[in-house]
Amino acid sequence: MSILLIDKRKSIKSNPLSALYSYLSTAFALLFFISSSIQLTAQKLRCTHDAVVSSIDDNRLKSENRSTFILQVVVHVVWNQDEENISDERISNQISRINEDFNKLNEDIDLVPDLFQDLIGNAEIKFELAKEDPFGTPTNGINRRQTDIKTIGSTLSSDQKEVIKYSTLGGIDAWDTNHYINIWVGRTVEVFGLTATLSSAGTKDDGIIITPEAFGEFEDDNSITNKGRTLTHELGHYFGLIHLWGRDNGCGTDDDGIVDTPEQERPYSGCKIFPQVSCGSVDMNMNFMDFSNDTCLLFFTNNQVQLMRDVLTTIRSGIIVSDEDIFIPKPLEDIEISVHDNTLLIRPASVIDGPVFIEFYSISGQPLHKENLNILNDHRINTNYLPKGVYILSIRTANQRFTDTFAAGF
Repeated sequence: MSILLIDKRKSIKSNPLSALYSYLSTAFALLFFISSSIQLTAQKLRCTHDAVVSSIDDNRLKSENRSTFILQVVVHVVWNQDEENISDERISNQISRINEDFNKLNEDIDLVPDLFQDLIGNAEIKFELAKEDPFGTPTNGINRRQTDIKTIGSTLSSDQKEVIKYSTLGGIDAWDTNHYINIWVGRTVEVFGLTATLSSAGTKDDGIIITPEAFGEFEDDNSITNKGRTLTHELGHYFGLIHLWGRDNGCGTDDDGIVDTPEQERPYSGCKIFPQVSCGSVDMNMNFMDFSNDTCLLFFTNNQVQLMRDVLTTIRSGIIVSDEDIFIPKPLEDIEISVHDNTLLIRPASVIDGPVFIEFYSISGQPLHKENLNILNDHRINTNYLPKGVYILSIRTANQRFTDTFAAGF
């Protein structure tokens, strides 16, 4: 069986100053291998993904003054069988797992071979379950819905939409993907996880799907995904990384574009004894972007971390909450809104100093309008293009928020 990945990038390790290249436009599927042979099996794949690739200048790693980025996560659990309706506790331990893995705090970090110890990177990214939904309502960051679709995580509609991501199709709509990392948990076939292309960043399709048996940490000696590292791996894709061996198996053809990861011929399965060698060097099969079992995936490299932070501060900058703990703003009061002649009028009792962020959404949470103002006084927004319906208005400053509904199109 051949494995195909169509790649629009140009990736050469010897060019460390190359910029981020164009996005991959197609996903691929890659089966696990049996033991040390390369015979393909019918097991689930680790993942399918598209990502950006770049090389990173080592000098930047030494000079960058970093802060820890705080990111909000929302988990949408769409379940058919009771065992797929994973507990809040398991969701919590999954968030703990990715925080440990992205911050070099995992308890098994000392198992990284001495050869690679100096390459271990710390992404300094903190993930937290959302404390407010897009409308300013307090939340625990977890949504749940039962479905009649047994493998909803892999089901596509007639127009090729991922059903799990649409409430009208039986799933759950994404929260504003410019501000939240959306993770859907639903039964899949063939893969444990899949991540939307970076070209989908900010759209309602943006986010990650994980099958329930690969989400969170749990006791099961027979499981290869029981430490929650499928999500660690998929978040690597979400922030621009690809697999260590690049688009194709083989040496001298392609790799991941990361300077400090050795060229690798192919993915690994299981937990192979160190060292494993291919392409004339020792392979990094314990890296989070390999296909080894969860218990044998241990770290990101410094240059992988730098690429992820580059993607986060450019393509995905909207999801950064702050470099402090997530903070719930106080309510903005004394704002009057009204709609006349297809115009939404926002009238505060007194001038509000900016920056002021105005957004409104459909009732299902789809963002429809965004603008930033230096000050807010009487302000008018054309609503002529909106279909008949009820909409949710959000007005935010650095430390206050106003939320209300309005009707348009009538």
